[in-house]
Amino acid sequence: MSNEDKTRIVRPIEQLQRSAIPKEDDDDPTRKIDREAGSAFQPVQSTDEGKTRLFRPSPNKSADGATFNPLAPKSESQDASDDPVVGWLIVVKGPGRGNAVRLGYGWNSIGRDASQRVSLDFGDPQISRLNHTKLLYDPRARKFTMTLGEGTNPTYVRGEVLLGPTEIKSNDRLQIGETELLFLALCGEDFDWQDNA
Repeated sequence: MSNEDKTRIVRPIEQLQRSAIPKEDDDDPTRKIDREAGSAFQPVQSTDEGKTRLFRPSPNKSADGATFNPLAPKSESQDASDDPVVGWLIVVKGPGRGNAVRLGYGWNSIGRDASQRVSLDFGDPQISRLNHTKLLYDPRARKFTMTLGEGTNPTYVRGEVLLGPTEIKSNDRLQIGETELLFLALCGEDFDWQDNA
């Protein structure tokens, strides 16, 4: 097909060189506007930092705005009994090798984002930002169970793809993306923090 056979759209130059500030009768739906700045429309300055901005408070932020870090030393206001450690995931291969993250009672959502209870943000883009997979410690049964999250890439437990809830034991190997993890349990049949309560 030659250039002469193609349909061309020709617009007046005034339409192509619009003012950045819209006129009152301008209702262009493609322009970003800030409606909170008063009755006049003003363009919103776009800042593309590559990250999604959240407009709700993070569940891991305290009143002073600091993000909860499970590996940080306990502060005076944070009692160890609030969320005692029940096990760890240690990165043995891939980005972040040598790092460990702690696990707590109940559901542990795993992802790259800092809002996740278990944040694996060591540079592996194959791990979903939010809720890639979940790990549950059930204090009544004293067992750990790994289950599917919303991650696109598969999770492997002992070399097998995770297709449903799977019990995991201490020293099991898990793989999420390029990251291989060693699971170490503190709580289980022989010990639980409830024993000493």
